Amino acid sequence: MCRPERAGAFPVPCRPCALLLILVCLLFAGCLDFAQDKEKKAAVSTQEVQTQTSANAEPAPAATPSAKPEERVVSVYALSTPLPPASPEELDLAQRQVDYANRADKGLTSLCGRYPLLIMMGVQEYRDSYTTLSFGREAPAATCLARAITPPKGLFSAEDSEALRTHIATMDRQRESMRRNYASLRAYVKDTSIVDDGKKGRQLTGQIEKSYLAYAAALEAYKTLLDARAAQAQDVILRDHPLRDHVQLATDMVSILRRVADGLEVTDPDPASLDEPIARLRADITRAERLPFPIAGATEMYYRNFLKDARSLLALLLRGQLESFHPDVRTALNSQWASCRQKYNAFVDALAGERG
Repeated sequence: MCRPERAGAFPVPCRPCALLLILVCLLFAGCLDFAQDKEKKAAVSTQEVQTQTSANAEPAPAATPSAKPEERVVSVYALSTPLPPASPEELDLAQRQVDYANRADKGLTSLCGRYPLLIMMGVQEYRDSYTTLSFGREAPAATCLARAITPPKGLFSAEDSEALRTHIATMDRQRESMRRNYASLRAYVKDTSIVDDGKKGRQLTGQIEKSYLAYAAALEAYKTLLDARAAQAQDVILRDHPLRDHVQLATDMVSILRRVADGLEVTDPDPASLDEPIARLRADITRAERLPFPIAGATEMYYRNFLKDARSLLALLLRGQLESFHPDVRTALNSQWASCRQKYNAFVDALAGERG
């Protein structure tokens, strides 16, 4: 039995009770240490997992500034770089050269200049149906071009003048040769007494075609030289004009259209051969439409009318590529080309009048 201590003091357990109490405390302390050690191990394991996950994870992308919205850039043909104005003498010579070029264009589109094309149409008619065409007009004079478009002395350099006269003489000579052979072809067709299985007809058409090729080569050489000199003269006239490059674009377009139109009048071109001039024409028209500033009302009206006709011609060329330039397309092209040429001349005249 345990005996009690004096009253008022904490009770002191007896030895067996004390031993039991010590064992209980030790057991409780051991359990507590085991629980705390388990918690530490779990915390360390969690930290290791987090560290390994962070190491294996791809780095977060750095913050980038928000992309700017794509801006649409519209190119505008810049103003031409101003040059010192031409002297009165330079302007006078340049204007006379431009006037001559306009006069030559009218001469080449008259009956005199187009008669070889009529003859070639008659040759094609003979090959298709063994008949010939009567044009219903008298043939032009043998030297009609020389009388109409021979350049006056002093207008161009001596070398250029000689070259132009040589080309004109060649065109007159070859056209006259074509006329004589075509007259013989017509007489041959009418003479039913000749039986040679078309031998003479083939001979005459071959000679006509050979003369036409020589005529066309001289015509191209003449136009190429004259176009170059007219462009230089026009550049002198517009030397200090802010739209000088626009006028040059218009001139280039007319040159492209003229070459294409000339090539289509007789032959059927390979559609692929027109890809390059059509692409260049489309780019020139698009660029020329973007004026950097408005110009005088009448002048801009003529300018826009010309570009409108040029676009119509472009559409007809694209149509011809798809439809092989059948007669309806050719007729429309000829009509549109004549209109486009008139609109261009009206624009140039208005621009010259504005500056005068």
